[in-house]
Amino acid sequence: MNINNLVDLGDAKRKSRDFRAAILHYLKALEQDPDHGRALLGLADAYRGTQDAGKAIGVLERYLDRNPKDAATLTRLADAYRKTGRRAPAEDAYRKALDLDPRNRHALMGLGDLYHRDQRYRDALVPWERLLELDPTLLNILTMVGHMHRKQLDFEQAAQCFARALAMAPHNPSAVFGLADSLRGLGRFAEAAPHWEEILRADPRNQQVLTRAGDCYFRLGQLDRAEALFSQSLDIGHDKPALLGLARIHQQRGDFPEAVRSYDRILARNPGDARTILLLAKTLERWQGPAAATAYLDQQRKAHPEGLESNI
Repeated sequence: MNINNLVDLGDAKRKSRDFRAAILHYLKALEQDPDHGRALLGLADAYRGTQDAGKAIGVLERYLDRNPKDAATLTRLADAYRKTGRRAPAEDAYRKALDLDPRNRHALMGLGDLYHRDQRYRDALVPWERLLELDPTLLNILTMVGHMHRKQLDFEQAAQCFARALAMAPHNPSAVFGLADSLRGLGRFAEAAPHWEEILRADPRNQQVLTRAGDCYFRLGQLDRAEALFSQSLDIGHDKPALLGLARIHQQRGDFPEAVRSYDRILARNPGDARTILLLAKTLERWQGPAAATAYLDQQRKAHPEGLESNI
């Protein structure tokens, strides 16, 4: 049978998801011409359809030996490497593809995803920000870039990303949370508060949000609202940040016994928690004087000699 007919049959079988029949047609075509580009690429896709990533990679490598400047196929090979956990060759293939075609969106997306999964956030920002220059409407990429800026404490850049995302999708949960937390990082608590409230209307049992919203209201001086939010979190389960928040509220009100009880609840779960021990000691100093704080610290050093001394 004519080689082009064999490839056409392979393509038809592949598109109908009869991958094994497609493989047979492509292999027959390659017997006539081992370098036939369409047959090699079709065969790689058919192997991918049968979940045989190893064979798909081998065929793509074979194709690229003959066509090293095919950016689209380099990207497909990089995807295959990434999916099989071969991080270094995937990065190399994506970079080669981008050297050939700097506007290759698929390669920019894949390289950013590779770095993001490896928690190489600074590296991931480079391809993903370039991708956003090509297409500013990529909402998921925009929010992920925002979260990466947020994790690096670049709250101004993060807030700008989330604001752009919300202009496209006004109630996107990831963007609402990101903007609220970025405003929190910038100390713009009054602006952050409505966003925390929006999240809590949709998810009232989110402990992380309850605690961060409580901290926001504490910093705004709205102690009753902050206390209610911290208490709601603790109704769901143990929450160290909520207990620390309640302790701060009690201290601000001058209720030192209640502040100590909040710290004690943390220490009941984590007896050697150095930060909590130090905060409790400072509370005792304000309440009962320096001697009480010193006696407490001496007691804790004896109870937790390993690792505590360097932190207190």
